[in-house]
Amino acid sequence: MTPHLSVVIPCFNEARKIETDIQAALSYFGSRDYSFELILVDDGSSDGTAAILEQAKAYSTICYKPNRGKGYAVRRGMLKACGRYRLFADAGLCVPFSEIEKGLALLESGADVAIGSRKMAESQVVEQQAGYRRIGSSVFGMLVRNWMGLRYSDTQCGFKLFTARAAERLFSAARIDGFMFDAETLINARKFGLTVKEFPVEWRADPDSRYKPFSGSFRNLIELVRIQLQ
Repeated sequence: MTPHLSVVIPCFNEARKIETDIQAALSYFGSRDYSFELILVDDGSSDGTAAILEQAKAYSTICYKPNRGKGYAVRRGMLKACGRYRLFADAGLCVPFSEIEKGLALLESGADVAIGSRKMAESQVVEQQAGYRRIGSSVFGMLVRNWMGLRYSDTQCGFKLFTARAAERLFSAARIDGFMFDAETLINARKFGLTVKEFPVEWRADPDSRYKPFSGSFRNLIELVRIQLQ
């Protein structure tokens, strides 16, 4: 039977916390009145994450090497998913799973894509990012708004929902493997004429982030250039 919801969590060196994410997902979605599937994607971890994922049978796993990037991991998970609606959520519980109900309501009312935002008036930032991360986020936010024309309050929040049709179309067309896949996804949504809605979320920074500020920023810039040239 087709599940109502697919939940995709990309993982890279998350051995210290992924079991908490899994239990939180199973607990929350197991209490809802709709069916769901949980898909964990190990993006070439070197810390034992894959061994942890392979121990349980309550969810599906995708494990591969070498590390390819968050965009690649999300793409693999989304294209494996079978749900009528599909969520990808960052590891680390930055956004509580309960916030999904706002996004599902938007999809059920006709949106193709619903994206969580940390920057809407109703959003609640419980714990801020480090200062250097906020500066980097502001710079890239300015680039995607002014250079790429994406007029959303927050393109990079790792809590986005899609209808099955939108997910299959967008992730089949995706080419960006790194962090800028969010921007590529929203640009392709605009290109394909899909309806995108934002919703406010409660959010807390994950101090155990995989993002590397210097090399990561350079890669992000290269990926934004690639998106513009596509």
